[in-house]
Amino acid sequence: MDANRDARRVADGLPLGGLSERFGGDVVAPSDDVYDEARRVWNGMVNEYPAAITYCESVDDVRVAVGFAREHDLEIAVRSGGHSVSGASVVSGGLVVDCSRMEWVRVDPEKGTARVGPGATWGTVDRTTQSFGLATPGGVYADTGVAGLTLGGGTGYLSPKHGFTADNLREIEVVTGSGERVTADAERHADLFWAARGGGTPGVVTAFEFDLHPLDHDVPYFESWLPVAVADDALREYRRYQRDAPDESCVFPYFASVPAIAEFPADRHGDLALVVAGVHAGDPAVGRREFETFRGHPDAFAESFETMAYTDLQSMMDGDFPVGRRYYWKSVPLAELDDDAIGELRTAAAAAPSELSTIVVWPMHGAVGRTPESETPLAGRDADVVVNVEAAWDDPTATTDNVEWVRETCRRFRERTSIPGTLPNFAGGRAPDAEDVYAANAERLREVRETYDPDGLFAYERG
Repeated sequence: MDANRDARRVADGLPLGGLSERFGGDVVAPSDDVYDEARRVWNGMVNEYPAAITYCESVDDVRVAVGFAREHDLEIAVRSGGHSVSGASVVSGGLVVDCSRMEWVRVDPEKGTARVGPGATWGTVDRTTQSFGLATPGGVYADTGVAGLTLGGGTGYLSPKHGFTADNLREIEVVTGSGERVTADAERHADLFWAARGGGTPGVVTAFEFDLHPLDHDVPYFESWLPVAVADDALREYRRYQRDAPDESCVFPYFASVPAIAEFPADRHGDLALVVAGVHAGDPAVGRREFETFRGHPDAFAESFETMAYTDLQSMMDGDFPVGRRYYWKSVPLAELDDDAIGELRTAAAAAPSELSTIVVWPMHGAVGRTPESETPLAGRDADVVVNVEAAWDDPTATTDNVEWVRETCRRFRERTSIPGTLPNFAGGRAPDAEDVYAANAERLREVRETYDPDGLFAYERG
């Protein structure tokens, strides 16, 4: 294993003992028994060998780690939840600055804000903010790290009502690549703050502050499982609905294989299906009426409608994304969900090599589309929908087929849209071109990185 040998060679030339003496947390080297476990991340496709992993327990630890990397010319990957699909939270031959132990959330209910440590997960944030009847848009998986999701934009069930996660960010504290500790917001270090709202950051964010919004009630959630034969008509109905969909409504159709579990008819197990699902962030009674149009479909072979606590909704899909499974995801914003795009969705879903894979149609209406593109690096806000192509598989020999399926599907969709950019959290592999992700904002983003990370310590091009 060349990467393993290289990591050990680099580590042997580093004064890691001296680093440990100045460091409050733990330092893990390739020679340590816990190294193989420590270098692993959520995505089983990612297999990197860092020269060292520093488990930070304070801002001082972060500054020491960044200074050590700069002194010894080590590339840095920052890890919090470790859920970067592309593997951005680990780097071969470099230094992993792990912030997972800096997990804390402090809510100010009077101001309607939450300050969040870089190691916090969305499960922790949701439980804490919901104790005050408040919430901010997060991901749809409780174990996802707040840091990675926010710095990559962040979409969730509350996004039509309140925007991307990054749109709700109001302040950050950062240890920059030059070792400076700064606070950035719309007034102070405004260029750094702009970059952090979806474009990553040339440093380690040691605190986030978010706007919170009232959510002091349960939320309605529905699913309707339909045979793929009626998918085109169902997506046309969805298209009609989306034209006037209220901000409170987040309806997201997706193609998936029917799980072999008791909730579904045995003769449907393994079949490709279109699932029309949705969440309503407003009054539950209003949500029930709002979703009547999707309920009772004559061809549905499974349906559900329930009202649940927001924390239960946010953790509902946790079992669908186990640690160690292989994942490769990309997204494409579509100018219009026209009939050709609908047909392409069905064809692409049928061609998926793995029954674990999905294609999700994510709505872009409401607050997402109203936020001016100049406020963040995120491109594609004027899209009708975003198509997320999400490959998941367990067999390591099937990697090439699954990755190529995602890339080819996105290539075909890219040919039919005039909307540039993509969602950074769904940017694909290790080194997507910045222009492909951030479009016209790519050059400004590079300028910010050069200002705050002049030595290029941080591994930006890793997804």
